Amino acid sequence: MSKIMLLAVDNLAIDLRNFRTVPQKSELEATKAMISISPDYFWGLMESLLDDGYLPTENIIVLESPDGKMVVREGNRRVASLKIILGHIKTSSLDLPHQLSERIKNLPKEWKEENSKVPCTVYSESEEDLVDRIVTRTHGKGQKAGRDSWEAVARARHNKIANGATEPGLDLLEKYLTHGENLTAEQKTRWAGKYNLTVLDEAIKKISPRFSVNTSPELAKNYPKIAYKKALDEIIYAIGVESLTFTSIRESADFALRFGVPPITSSGNPGTPSGASTPGSPPNGPSAANSGSNTTGSNPSSTSTSQSGSGSSSTTNGGAGNNGVPSGAKPSPGSSPTGKPATTATNDERSVRRSLRTLKLFGPNRSKVETLRKEALKLKLKDNPIAFCFLLRSMFEISAKAYCQDHASDPTPPKSTKADGTDRTLSDVLRDVVSHLTQNGSDKQMQRLLHGPLTEIQRKDGILSLTSMNQLVHNSSFTIIPNDIPILFSNIFPLLDHMNK
Repeated sequence: MSKIMLLAVDNLAIDLRNFRTVPQKSELEATKAMISISPDYFWGLMESLLDDGYLPTENIIVLESPDGKMVVREGNRRVASLKIILGHIKTSSLDLPHQLSERIKNLPKEWKEENSKVPCTVYSESEEDLVDRIVTRTHGKGQKAGRDSWEAVARARHNKIANGATEPGLDLLEKYLTHGENLTAEQKTRWAGKYNLTVLDEAIKKISPRFSVNTSPELAKNYPKIAYKKALDEIIYAIGVESLTFTSIRESADFALRFGVPPITSSGNPGTPSGASTPGSPPNGPSAANSGSNTTGSNPSSTSTSQSGSGSSSTTNGGAGNNGVPSGAKPSPGSSPTGKPATTATNDERSVRRSLRTLKLFGPNRSKVETLRKEALKLKLKDNPIAFCFLLRSMFEISAKAYCQDHASDPTPPKSTKADGTDRTLSDVLRDVVSHLTQNGSDKQMQRLLHGPLTEIQRKDGILSLTSMNQLVHNSSFTIIPNDIPILFSNIFPLLDHMNK
């Protein structure tokens, strides 16, 4: 007779003879095997656990041996994910995605306490045959008698019809399947039943106000009679072909801008897209590429009247100078009296360091880029210009390859290798990446943003050229002037940033 128990995750043993894999020697190896079979599913399951905690919709099925060992027979991936999150399985050899690693590191104590135990249906060893029949019925038959798991679309439809819930992502998707003009008949059929609906929900939650509506349900209701319909169609399509994912939505400074959706202006309406030049605005630079907004504008009312620390500036409010800072007080390094970061010129080494610090990198394919970024931050340009250039070029090379891998399933993806498997030149790969990012030049905002990198790529003597790198190694007189690096870097940084979003 089975019994329902709340068991500590640490006391559950992952099944080393799981039918999904060949027999394993340890829990760590069994976990690696489960990840290798379906990494996206495994990391997605872990992300869901981090988002919502363990939802006891189904008990873990456990077989208790005579010595008291609790072996998981159904629910191994859930238990393995929880063991990783709770620190019972070491992650050093698992190639854990960076964003998940950061979330686990910052997980509140309450989450760990609430999810350290899970509900289990425990069977004795004498009931092993019954357990095998249950597991087989759930997973093994693979035809009508096997379980046909609901996809996100089916769950949303059930929630909408049975519970009367609001499902704006589903409403928008179903309208898009009727009114969208950028998808095939096959995609219409497939996406009607299998589509990354949770990603679409996440996306429209973030960008609905940019379509002159207040909420995502309102956006779905107004579609297709909306401004920037074509741009929204491209976003829905990109989610369908999985080129736009949770990571790029959550971590990109402005993922919608690349599809042509302008940002909100101060009036609350979509305005001039970020990256487009407006009268009186500073030129695009690394900071603009990262934030999608201009943060270097000046406020006449806060302009300091004196830069000296002698206390000679006029004071108000009981001895406070401009912006409420006491006379003679010095602002903190790298910031204005209001606490805003100080603006640096494009030829200032600090602009390079600031941009590198803002560069966000995610995914196992970019772990080396992160290492190179950290090493580059340790260098002083005036003392190590050649070393910095080698690190920078390596960052571009690996980022370009990772970008090509990310978009390999796209209709016309950029490629880092030739047909015979040999590497293409970096300049050729980067040109294809720029073409992909700008949608072959149709995305004018992205094209303006990447004009600097494209110009630098096309220079045979540019900082990214193989010729320059060879000359730095082999030519006894060829070198790079440290003062030139910040300007060259500001020209090419937007491409490095967008390849890693």
